[in-house]
This record gives sequence, structure tokens and C-alpha cells, in this order.
Amino acid sequence: MESKITVIGAGNGGTAIAAHLTSLGVEVRLCDLFPSYLEGIIAEGGIILTENGTTKKYTPSLVTTDVGKAISGVRLIMVVTPSFTHKMIAEACSPHLEGGQIVVLNPGRTAGAIDFLNTVRKNGCKTDIIIAEAQTLIYACRKSGPASVEIFGTKKQVSLGVFPASRTREVLKVITPLYPQFIPAANCLETSLSNIGALFHPTPVLLNIGRIESDPHDFRYYIDGISPSVARLIHNIDQERLAVAKAYGVTVLTAEEWMLQSYETSGSDLYELIQNNLAYHGIKGPHAIDVRYVTEDVPMSLVPISELARIAGVPTPNIDAVIQLASTIYERDFRSEGRSAKNLGLEGMSITDTLQFFENGA
Repeated sequence: MESKITVIGAGNGGTAIAAHLTSLGVEVRLCDLFPSYLEGIIAEGGIILTENGTTKKYTPSLVTTDVGKAISGVRLIMVVTPSFTHKMIAEACSPHLEGGQIVVLNPGRTAGAIDFLNTVRKNGCKTDIIIAEAQTLIYACRKSGPASVEIFGTKKQVSLGVFPASRTREVLKVITPLYPQFIPAANCLETSLSNIGALFHPTPVLLNIGRIESDPHDFRYYIDGISPSVARLIHNIDQERLAVAKAYGVTVLTAEEWMLQSYETSGSDLYELIQNNLAYHGIKGPHAIDVRYVTEDVPMSLVPISELARIAGVPTPNIDAVIQLASTIYERDFRSEGRSAKNLGLEGMSITDTLQFFENGA
């Protein structure tokens, strides 16, 4: 097991992962580019983790905004931030990355590994590194204070894609002693098209946007926000995602299958599976519409799925409608600012070219 690990990101997932790894006896270096995320942890002298009814404080060996100091001499770097910050973090890491280092995006959303590596290379870093992306964040968790985080549930399995795919075994050898829940994906195309956040995040926000803007009372995001009608639209968006995956020859789970694989739940359809998932019961809805469930998951999840569909000639009317509605409401062009084919370096590629690129980077 690795003795030193860097966690970049001190939000919900980052603090949970940092505390968990510290509990295993790992020397954890916690880094965030924004000092405000670290101030509470520094003042408290550690992270207060609540899980399974038990609360305990765990102290990382280093808490810093200095990326160079944080990743020096460390083999495994866990990036646990919203995907719209991946470029910023890649730019900050580029001058300091060392040969043999493994960067794992938790999660990568769609095409995260390619976006991260493209940025590193554009910044002049030619070091031999491996970029991997988790299909989703391993925890259902929320920060409950500046230095405290609660884990509501841990997924039973999370697929991990590696870029290039030929080095998957090398990455799993490092990460599975820490997180045995990680299982190998065929490549990053599989994890990219297994992006459940693309289903469960933008659509419920858009369909509850009046409630978010006008109701001061908390509502439970999954339990109250995903009604049978909302679940029906999510299911149809999922069918489009599955059609894109089939066009690329990639096997991915349906949303229903993913729920059963990830959580202890039951039900005859997506709505019932969500309602019966105890890990979702404590998760509250947002208090403002400026939430990463849209600002992250539309440009970094739905847009690249739509673009991959366009390359393959697969229609995605519901996905495209959510992208357009979000762009209109938020007064932003999410398609042009997101992970479009052009921005990912896929413009002009055929489906065969795209498959080869995800497999070996060429």
C-alpha cells in the first residue's frame, strides 16, 4: 500500500477521501488551490469525519495550497474536484509532475482524462504520467462544516478507466489496496459513457428550478426532487446514452443496473430504486440555481456525450434539449465552453479514429 498520497480538493469528496486514507495509516497531503477551503481544517487541526454513526478526527500530514510541495515524491495523486476545475489543476500540476506518477480524477465525468492530459501536454509537460478517471465519486457525502464531512454511503463498485488503456493493471495495483471497490473499465470511453452524474444532476435541477429559486425550505434532492415524471425523463436520457455506448461497442450499465450495483436498494423501476436508496435520503437540494449539478454536468458531461453521439450519427434529442434549456436559462453557451469535440481534439475524427484515440492516445 502506498505510504504517501496527495489529495487535491478539499470539498465534499476530497475531505472524505483524505480522512479515509488517513484512517488507513497513509501519510496524506491535502491540497486546494483556494485557501478558503483549507482554513477550517487548519484551524481545527484535522478533518472531522462522520460515518456509520461514528465521528472521529483525522489529521493529514500536510495541508497546503502549494501544488508543487503537495505532489513532490508522491506516486498517487487523487484529484477530487468538480470537472470544470480539471484544466486549472492540470495547469498548476504541469511544472511539477514526475515520471511514473498516477493522477486519478474522482470522477472524470466525460472525457476527463483526455482533457486533463491534453492540458498538461499543452503546458509543455512531457513527463511519463498516467491519467485515470473514476466513473463516479465513491462516496455519497456532504461537508457539514468548514472541517467536517459526513459519508452517507459508499458505492459497492466503481469502474476506473485509464489513459492509455494498456496501463490499467498498473494503476489498479496501486489503488485497489486502498479502495477495493475500484474495478477495471475497458478504457476511458467506457467510464465516460458510464457517467451517471449526467443523468441524475442537470435534469432534476432544471425540473425543480422554480422550487430552488422560491422555496426557502430544504427539499431532499433525490427523494423529493426526482418524482415519477422526472425519473421518466431521466430514463429516456439514459436510453440515448446507452445508444451512444452501443455505437462505440462499449458495454455500460443502465441507470437501474448501476443503482443496484452501487447501493443496497430495491425497486421495479428507476423511481423506486432511487426512493428506496437510504444513502440518498440525507442529501438536500441546492439553495440556488448556480450549482455544479448544472454548471459542471452540462458542459463536462452532457456536452461530450452529445458530441460523441454526433460523431457516431446517433440522435440525442432529450440530451440536446437539456443542454439548450440550461444554456438559455443560465445565459451561457455550455456547448462551446464545454468538452466539445473541438475542445477535446476530436473534431473531424471518424468513429474508428475516436475509438483508437481513447484506446491508446494516438
